[in-house]
Amino acid sequence: MEQYNKHSFFVEVGVTIPSGKEVNKLQVRFGFSEEMRKLLLVQSQGNTRHSLMQSGITSESLEALEGVVVWYTLDGLDETLDIIERNEDCVLSDYLFVFAQDHLGNQYAEITKGKWKGHIVWLNALYYADVDSLEELLEEYSDSAEASIGRVEDETVFQLLYTSQQLVAMQASSLEMFLC
Repeated sequence: MEQYNKHSFFVEVGVTIPSGKEVNKLQVRFGFSEEMRKLLLVQSQGNTRHSLMQSGITSESLEALEGVVVWYTLDGLDETLDIIERNEDCVLSDYLFVFAQDHLGNQYAEITKGKWKGHIVWLNALYYADVDSLEELLEEYSDSAEASIGRVEDETVFQLLYTSQQLVAMQASSLEMFLC
């Protein structure tokens, strides 16, 4: 019955098979959660607000987020807001899936690896805006932390993200909690 309810929800909001396949490919490529996959499926249909409200998200929480967050999209109409471009350009794309930004250019992302997988974080644009690669970011970190970092390892990156360096701030334990 649960599978039927999921299917009927997607049919009601107008999700098409081609858009579903595209989002599934992105999920395999970037490793984001099932919640994010559902959001992208709904968003790709152009009626995101109505669809999210049907899924239980309140109008008040959407209005609060819309005043703060600009969502990246799959439609390709605005290259600056294209979710694929943003993730290809993100130096942390092996660890995070960026999906929105605030008016200051700070990004919101979902963690795609490790024990915090699925958590939503805020990325401080001032800290990484001028960095061209993950290696460069790690070099900056090693200079400020007075530690030597040889090769890039997942644990090293997670240490960078969750220290007092103020690069990342945890926002919610899931996309659903972030939206509520």
